[in-house]
Amino acid sequence: MKQQWNVAGDYSVEVWFRIEKDSDGYPQSRNWEQLLARPLLERDDYFQIESIPSYLKNVSRGDVVRARTTRNSEIQEDEVFEFDDVIDRGGHNTYRLLLRSKHPDDPNFTENELLRKGLAVETEYGDFFAIDVPPSLDQQAIDDYLVAESKSGRWELQDGYLHSIRTNPTDDR
Repeated sequence: MKQQWNVAGDYSVEVWFRIEKDSDGYPQSRNWEQLLARPLLERDDYFQIESIPSYLKNVSRGDVVRARTTRNSEIQEDEVFEFDDVIDRGGHNTYRLLLRSKHPDDPNFTENELLRKGLAVETEYGDFFAIDVPPSLDQQAIDDYLVAESKSGRWELQDGYLHSIRTNPTDDR
């Protein structure tokens, strides 16, 4: 992060992001993803992302983004904050994983394992995880672990936004 940012208060707002589809049109059921973000004092259109993106590849938790207030009937009739640009990177890496070889206590078993490694986790559908790797962790070691588990068949792994590690991220491993 290039600058120290100051949050405007103890509340969050929703910032909406258009999802870029992959070559297969995934995710087919979604065009937009909403992330919670904290307004910043520096400008009324700057927000720091709090949520872990599930489908986005251009932003991670901790990033500072600019969003404009707009009406978008695809989302809702009222005004919304719609993503415009990334202003500053927070240094986090984001991954998505889909469980394949499940433990009897999943998804809790896998979620607890990831949490013990210091990762933040959001779970959907019982087998889909959005993973945040904060900059305070050894991001290369976490990447190596996630890739090794993917190669073992435990889960499918997809890169979200990677702040560091590899210069040539892959979609699926």
